[in-house]
Amino acid sequence: MRTWLALITLLFAPAGATEAAISLYDFELRSLAGPERINLQQFKGKPSLIVLVEPNCPWCFRQVRTLNRLASECSQQFQPIALGINGSRKALLAEYRKLRPEFPMLQASTQFQQVLGETPGTPFSFLIASSGEPLSWLRGYIPDKKLQPILERSFGFKCESSFTFQPG
Repeated sequence: MRTWLALITLLFAPAGATEAAISLYDFELRSLAGPERINLQQFKGKPSLIVLVEPNCPWCFRQVRTLNRLASECSQQFQPIALGINGSRKALLAEYRKLRPEFPMLQASTQFQQVLGETPGTPFSFLIASSGEPLSWLRGYIPDKKLQPILERSFGFKCESSFTFQPG
């Protein structure tokens, strides 16, 4: 899994850092909420959680619901973004209607998926600092009570939610 973090570090490298480096912010992806294309540059400056989702993934459904709740409970202090992978536009649009994310859901382009490589499963999430620097990745479904402290610790904010995680 260290290779994933190395790949993501390359993906989020500032443009011009190396001749071969590709930055996440170089991509413009199709929205699943409408016909527009979204330049990922607009998400720079706010900590983000990017979750990869695919059609017919019940754990993706649960992860999106969790992110909907946490984005609200954490006063929009981080930006969730869903990226649809491994499906046709039609299948991803159907998934979008099922998931009903309260945040942007985009269709990962073929180029984006080629740069990303094979995904070890979905949901698969990346924590990205406001500077655009990748912080870490999370594999599989992470429930509210576990994800909230990860977000708070990684992004340096405090949520005012109805529950508080108590380790132990």
